[in-house]
Formats: sequence, structure tokens, C-alpha cells
Amino acid sequence: MRFVFYSSCSNYFDPKIVHIRTLPSWADEWSRVAAAFPQHQFVIATMLPAMFLLDYDGERVCKPAGVECVLLEGGGAQKIAEQILALKPDVAVAASFWMTPYDWLGLQDAMAADILRARGVRVVSHRAETQAVCFDKARTHDFLEKNGFNCAKAVYVDYDMFWAERKKPEARDNVYREYILNEISKLKFPVIIKDTVGLSSYGMEVVPTMGAVRNYLESKKFNSGRLVEEFLDGPQFGTEIHVTNRMQACHPAQHDKIIDVFPPLLYSVNQYGICSPKQSVKLGPLTTSAFKCQELRGELERLARLLDFEGIAQVDLVFHNDKWHIIEINPRLSGSSAAIALIKGKTLPRILTDFALAAGGLQGQDAAGGCCHPAQHDNSCEYDSGEGACNLWQEKPPLYLNIKFPNLNEAQMKALYALPFVHYLCQTDNDAAKQRREMGFCEILIGGGANPRELCVQLEKIEEKFPEIIEPAFFDTAKKMLKNSQSRAKI
Repeated sequence: MRFVFYSSCSNYFDPKIVHIRTLPSWADEWSRVAAAFPQHQFVIATMLPAMFLLDYDGERVCKPAGVECVLLEGGGAQKIAEQILALKPDVAVAASFWMTPYDWLGLQDAMAADILRARGVRVVSHRAETQAVCFDKARTHDFLEKNGFNCAKAVYVDYDMFWAERKKPEARDNVYREYILNEISKLKFPVIIKDTVGLSSYGMEVVPTMGAVRNYLESKKFNSGRLVEEFLDGPQFGTEIHVTNRMQACHPAQHDKIIDVFPPLLYSVNQYGICSPKQSVKLGPLTTSAFKCQELRGELERLARLLDFEGIAQVDLVFHNDKWHIIEINPRLSGSSAAIALIKGKTLPRILTDFALAAGGLQGQDAAGGCCHPAQHDNSCEYDSGEGACNLWQEKPPLYLNIKFPNLNEAQMKALYALPFVHYLCQTDNDAAKQRREMGFCEILIGGGANPRELCVQLEKIEEKFPEIIEPAFFDTAKKMLKNSQSRAKI
């Protein structure tokens, strides 16, 4: 069969300025998958920065062996779908990523998927309606509240209505503004004010008092719709849901929905209590009895059914007042996707290939050869059709840590990757950035041991071997998280 893995980008992107490097490279990982399935054709159709699919050096794309590569021209969902159709796919798999300022690339890929489905192509992608619900944070909140999921109490503020009297001189009083401010005053403070369509936590602010809310809404920061919601204290987590619609060989029109919820990863937060993508340290998977993880698993399975997920979706969570609350839903690949795949005993290209096999009714098909678990650090993946090397929902699964470094040179990255407990590196460099935090970072995945102490020893080895490249703040945060996880494990 002919498998096309695709993604789009709605931004102008200059590959001479922004560079993304990974170890192992995506070219190596896709080459391994293609070599393991010589009976199928693999095509990557994407747009730069081509996250999770291709490596590039400037404008030169590094082509995986045995994989056809096509750079899409973009121009909207219809044109993207036509470009994919020209590749004659039997199965198309969306591998949507994200870009600032708007987290809407998954929506564009989903609209293209709906067109492909209408033209008879088997597609692995979330529906456009699913993406639309999750793209708008106000709409997401309404969905969660309507369907009985725990979430923060919130008030949506419509910018145009909040200043409606400016456009209607006959209006003496703004009744809408009076109502909205009254509703916000009923919330428990502090509150978080967030853009309803922005990417991740960028631009969010923790606001301590009603007076500070008024000041914000009267400032230039308030220039579009905003969601004002109660700040939920408690440890913050993230996880992914992998949903496979497996075609039944005897009934091609029927599918079995298989929902695989990954156990939660603990996220560090900044001084404002918000998880920042550029600063967060991640630890997990955590299934200790201190957290009601089986209850979470059931709720996320229910979420996946209600939103009709297909493919990979990421969910942000907080454990507040002994209950799980959903913060945000992102029906796309995430910053944790590659790490989660490795922890599951596979690589992300292999997981995406599994989706393609299932959609094509080939889920029982074995690859040409097998290899061992990536934690053994030969950078390969399981090429059987099984689920992974271990049950990650057991009481004490192997622990991994995702930690960040300042930007490293190529030699430093290779030296880190040579350590037997380092499984993955990904670095972003932005040559045009002026502020240190905008220049990028290098994140690595380490671990695989049975307890937090082993991770502490691994951190100490990195500090001892590479004292000149570590950033103490990240390492101090990681050590505190490990210490706290040890305490929770004793509860």
C-alpha cells in the first residue's frame, strides 16, 4: 500500500533563520521504518519546518532512505488536499504540528482530511469539527462544562461588546460590560486571563484581584476575546491519547475504535504557577496512588469518544482539590510526542505507521524484521505489531525525565547522546532572536530506571561530565520534582 504522512503550515517560514535538530534524526528513524516494511511505499508530504517528519539544513531537506519526500505549497485546505491526492495515497496520516501565533494547523490538516475522505482516501486525522472545538479555548470550556468534565469556572469576554459604546454613540451605558465584570467578580481569585485562540500558555497572565482585572481589560493587552478563569492550584500534568480506527478486514466499512491513554507526565511550572513550554521539565509516567490515575484514564477515554478522536491528541491537566481538571486539549502532535513514543517502546514514525497499517486493514501484519526496545539505546524501535515493552499503567512504571539545556553545538549534542541513558535530543535555534529565552533550547529525554533515585544519579553524572553546558535552574527543578515524587510514592 501507499502511505502518505502529511502536515501543513500557514506561516511564512525561513529555514535559514530557524533550525531544528534531533538525535536520532528523523531521516534515520523514517529510513528504519521504511526498510522494515519494504512491501509498502512511504511518502512524506509536508511544509517546513516539517516537525516530526523531515530534517533540513537551511533550504536543503535531508531525505530518508526509501521514502519519497514532497514539499507542499500550501494555499489552504483545498489546495493541500489536491496536492496530496496527486500523490495517489491509499492511506493518508495527518502529523499536525504547531506554530505561533495561532494553534490552528491541525484544523487546516483536518479540513484537508475531510476532502480526502470524500474522495475515497482512507485517512487518519481528527475531524475538522473536533479541531474547531479545541482550537477556541472558550468553546473548549463550554464543551467540557456541558459534558461534565472538571474544569475551571470561567467567563468569556467579547472584545467588541466590551467596548460596544465606542461604535454606538447613542449608547450611554454598556450593559454588557457591567454584566461581564459582575460575573468575573463572582470567581475565586486569583484568575488567569488567556487569549482564546493563542498557542499554549503564551500570553497568559495570572491576575490577583478584581481591580487588576479591570486594569487589564482597560489596557492595550486586551485587544481580542479573552477567557477569564479561576486559577487552579495543584500539580500540573500533560498526557496524550492515541486513537486507532482499525478497519475490519471482513467488513471494510466498519471500524474498531482502540483508545490508548498514556499515563500522566508531571510538568514543572514557572513562578506564576503556569506551565511554560520553553521552561518546563517533565517527569513520568506517574501512576502513584496519590493520584487517581485510573479515574483519569476513564475520563480521558470518555473525552476521546465524545470528541471522536482519531490519531494523537494532547491534554493538559491539573490535579486540584483531589480531582483531575482539564486545562486544554490539543488534537495534534505535542512537544512530548517523540518522548512518549520512546517510553511506549516505539518511535513516533513507527506509531504513525501503525495508524496507517490499521487504517488499511493491515494491523496484524508484521514487519520484515524485529529489533529491541529504545531504552537499550541502539536507537531502534519495536517493529512487531504489539503495544510496547511493558504495561505503563502498572503501579511503578519505568521513569523518564525530559529536561532542557541552553543551545548546544553539534559536538556537545553528540557527546550527550553517547550516554547510555540519554534516548533523545531535540534542539531549536532561532538566529533572529534577540532575547535569550527566544533563541531556543535543547531538550533531552533520559531515564528508564525503576525509581527516582536512578534518575537523580543520571542527572549527577551529566552535571559531573558536562558542568559547562548545564543550566542549574532546570536541574534544580528536576531534582525537586524527583524528591517530591519519591515522597508521593510512599503515600
